[in-house]
Amino acid sequence: YRCALWNGTAEGFYHTDSVLTISLHMKHGSWGPSHPQSGLVDETGKGRGLGYNLNIPLPNGSGDAGYEYAMNELVVPAIEKFRPELMVFVVGQDSSAFDPNGRQCLTMDGYRKIGQIMRGMADQHSNGQILIVQEGGYHITYSAYCLHATLEGVLNLQAPLLDDPLGFYPDDEKYTMQAVDIIKKCWKESIPFLKDI
Repeated sequence: YRCALWNGTAEGFYHTDSVLTISLHMKHGSWGPSHPQSGLVDETGKGRGLGYNLNIPLPNGSGDAGYEYAMNELVVPAIEKFRPELMVFVVGQDSSAFDPNGRQCLTMDGYRKIGQIMRGMADQHSNGQILIVQEGGYHITYSAYCLHATLEGVLNLQAPLLDDPLGFYPDDEKYTMQAVDIIKKCWKESIPFLKDI
C-alpha cells in the first residue's frame, strides 16, 4: 500500500498465476507525461496472469477507516482465496497524512492496523513468515513514525510504543466504501477465483 502503484513489480508478475499482487494506492490521475495513472481496477494481468494482479485505487483522503475497510473487504478475501505460501508486504509511507505527495491521510493507527491484518494473513497462510519491503515516504519525520507503527502491527504488539503526534486527524470512509463496492463488482465479473467475495 502506498500513494502510487509499484509499476515495476506489477509488470514483473503481470503474466503469471503463481504470484498474486495486490496494490492499494491513491487514484491520483496523471502526474504528467512521465507518470500517467496506472493501477486501474481493470488492469488485472494478462495470459496466465489474468486475475492475479489486483489494483485497488482508492479516493484521495481515504484515511485509516477507509484503508481498513478496503483491506477487510478486498485484500483479506483475495489472500484467503489464493492461499499464498509466502507473504511479501510492500510498505510505503507516502500515503500518510503528512506526506507531500500522497493524499491518503493515513495515521500511525492506520499503518498499525494494516500491519496487524498482514500479520494475521501470514499466520494463517505462510506459517507466520512475512517479508517486509520498505518503499517510499517523503515526510522524513512522520514516515519513520508510520514505519514504526507498521512494525508494531506486524509484531502484534498489544500497546503502541510511540504516541502519534497526529492522533486527532479526522477520518471519513464513505468514498472508500463506494470505491470498494465498484471494485468488488468488477472483480466478480472478471476474475473467476474472486467471483464470490
